[in-house]
Amino acid sequence: MNLPPLLQTALQRVRQRPVLFGVLAVIALVLVVTLVKRSGPPKPQYTYYPVKRSDFLISIVEGGTLEAVDEEIIRSEVEGVARIIFIVKEGSTVKKGDLLVELDSSSTQDAVSQQQINVEKAQFAVVQAEQQMEIQKSVVDSELAAAKLKVEFAQTDLTKYDEGEKDQLRRNAEIDITNVLESLQVALERLTWSERLYTNGFETKGNLDKDRLSVSQTKLKLEQATNALWMLQTFDAKKKRRTLEAALQEANDDFERQKMQGERKIAQAKADLETQKRTLELSQTKLERDKKQLLATKIYAPQDGLVVYAGGGDRRFSSESFIEEGATIRNRQEIIKLPDISSMKLNVKIHESHIVQVRPGQPAYVVLDSMPDQRFNGAVNRVAPLPDSSSRWGNPNLKVYATEIVVTDNLPNVKPGVSARAEVVITNLPNVLTVPIQAVTTRKGKQVVFLEGAPQRPVPVTVGMYNTRFIEIPSGLKEGDRVLLSPPFDTDEKDLGGAIIAKGDDLPAASTNQLNRPSARSRDFEDEGGGPGRARNGGRNGFADRATGDANSPTADGEGNRPRSPGEGRRQFGPPGGRGNTNWAAMMKEFDVNGDGQLDETERAAIRDKFGGGRRRSENPPPAPAGDATPK
Repeated sequence: MNLPPLLQTALQRVRQRPVLFGVLAVIALVLVVTLVKRSGPPKPQYTYYPVKRSDFLISIVEGGTLEAVDEEIIRSEVEGVARIIFIVKEGSTVKKGDLLVELDSSSTQDAVSQQQINVEKAQFAVVQAEQQMEIQKSVVDSELAAAKLKVEFAQTDLTKYDEGEKDQLRRNAEIDITNVLESLQVALERLTWSERLYTNGFETKGNLDKDRLSVSQTKLKLEQATNALWMLQTFDAKKKRRTLEAALQEANDDFERQKMQGERKIAQAKADLETQKRTLELSQTKLERDKKQLLATKIYAPQDGLVVYAGGGDRRFSSESFIEEGATIRNRQEIIKLPDISSMKLNVKIHESHIVQVRPGQPAYVVLDSMPDQRFNGAVNRVAPLPDSSSRWGNPNLKVYATEIVVTDNLPNVKPGVSARAEVVITNLPNVLTVPIQAVTTRKGKQVVFLEGAPQRPVPVTVGMYNTRFIEIPSGLKEGDRVLLSPPFDTDEKDLGGAIIAKGDDLPAASTNQLNRPSARSRDFEDEGGGPGRARNGGRNGFADRATGDANSPTADGEGNRPRSPGEGRRQFGPPGGRGNTNWAAMMKEFDVNGDGQLDETERAAIRDKFGGGRRRSENPPPAPAGDATPK
């Protein structure tokens, strides 16, 4: 085979002195092994920060959008919907009284014309109602006068009867009797003379019979006159008076009826008149409203300003159309904004972790994105008392508060809508010790740092105010100390979930270590293809977090205890079947006999024998957490 000349020369020398080269190879191998054993694992590299004393500015920086402090919003005052037929161009400057928007007024004009006709009809109806009421009053007065006259006549008839007619009727009856008596006396005397003359032969039979008949008729008339007087006194007089009394009562009743009917007719006429007047008022009001609607179709500028179309931004979920000629707008919809650009403000949203530090009146500095090299003075004008509701759609857990910052300096020809950043100055602490905020951590509920001399020993400190980069250290450190920027992770103390109860804290008198032991049925395990220790309740490997169902989560600490998050219940970890609350580290300590950090077949068999896991068919051990793993 073809080899390079240098390699061929080396092989020839090895063949010439095989012993020498063998000894050299052994020595080189021993040196390499020795160096590897002495080197060991690489030491971790730490970064330190020297504690300094200086002025410490506490501020909050947030971005937002410029808006005018004084801004007139032009809205559509036309009822219903209307179409834009003219609108000034956006960005143009207008003066007070200039025409801004003209809406379609054809339907409004028709409504005004129709309503004008309705008003005229209502006016004519009012005049008719007034005349009808006057006529009704005259008719009622005539009817009342007639009824009153009837009452007077009835009363007169009754008085006439009582005072004269009754006696006159009786007297007439008596006179009739007297006349009949006298006629009877004459008839008797004539009969006597006729009989004498007939006897002497001087009178005829016919005349004698005539005189006799006259006497008989006169007697009958006397009987009639006598009976008439008796009936008059017994019956007719009472009947006549009762008839007159009834007529008088009927006349009085008729008068009252006419009076009430007259009042009702007049009231009805008044009601009709009031109805027509009310109808006229409503028609006039409707006419005035329609006229206002007609005037509202032309919108004029209430002040000088810059024309900005309303409704900008994301309109994907809005039913309103863009502002332009031909667009249809609804009543009270914003059309144009006229901002007064002489005074501007910046609206920002501050997170709830900083909002307690922000108060109205605090100074602020504003930098426009279009002018990053120039800074403008400002002040906090308003802080919202409640979180901004618009932020709940994107992230329900995000709580930000709308804050208004007024720019006190004059801005050089800046239009609304410009992006800017504001830095609100909370305070400026003079001559204080500060360290980077990531250098401070928590151990057993206390803030600690780690110094260069003892990177594994926590040093308690007192913390003060902070910003996004540094935190104040009032006590616990001195100037010149070097603190570790990345504190070591302690599996026995660190709790990523922010537990409230630390290890070793005193618990309340009510015992919390009483176990709720499951029933025999719940301690039975089944092989569900997930390895040994899978319980019927869904726990993994028998060490189930009863709140989350997983004790071997990647976020579990060195003892197999998953850190608790706020609002999460206390976890209980136990062996297969849920017996007790022994954690994974204790299990490894008890059954990892050879100390290699893994469970072999013998050690797993010991676990099954102790916890009754012999019925499980799967022999895959639960994954053991790495003992030297340190989260970064």
